[in-house]
Amino acid sequence: MVAKAATSSITTHLNHKKEGLEMLGIVLAGGQSQRFGQDKARYQLANQPLNNVGLAVAKLQLLCEHVIVSANANNFSALAAQFASDQHVTVTRDQAPFVQQGPLSGIYAATCLSPELTDYLLLAVDYPLMTTTILTTLTTAANCYAATPTRDHYLVSHFQTSQAIVRDDLLLGDLRVSHFMTATCQAVPITFPASRALINLNKLEALTDVN
Repeated sequence: MVAKAATSSITTHLNHKKEGLEMLGIVLAGGQSQRFGQDKARYQLANQPLNNVGLAVAKLQLLCEHVIVSANANNFSALAAQFASDQHVTVTRDQAPFVQQGPLSGIYAATCLSPELTDYLLLAVDYPLMTTTILTTLTTAANCYAATPTRDHYLVSHFQTSQAIVRDDLLLGDLRVSHFMTATCQAVPITFPASRALINLNKLEALTDVN
């Protein structure tokens, strides 16, 4: 289920692209946030103007004409209301039979809105301090993800895929985003210096490094 009937508008953008593939943004906002203790997507840092999902959408909108927010059953209604007035944002949630199967099921939900081969720029709400410089750099390579010298950040990535490709990975039972990026999409890392932009907000304790 999607928040509004925007599937046709997404398809229209793709059909009118003359050269290459239209790049769509995906915000992964459907995590269970168990380690964080509350919905990470709707959490707003004290020094930020928007909540985490709002920050992610705003950054992707600088590079993508349309952004898909992949929510979960618990925050879907709230996120749909948050973006109800923005015709360039569509909120969706996990699609059967792949429900609550991690980030890959969130990516699958997004591909259900654009089933054919599509170019995606992905950003999880876990990265509230992400910079547009990093995102822009990722768009210069066809299939890639952000990395630092000590860690891979698969949920900050740029890749091409289709609904069928993601479905096949899920049907095989391999839910690892790392496998999907490196083996299925053959994405390569683009290494950035370690910085606050790549702090992953897994636990509330991480806020001491963010605020």
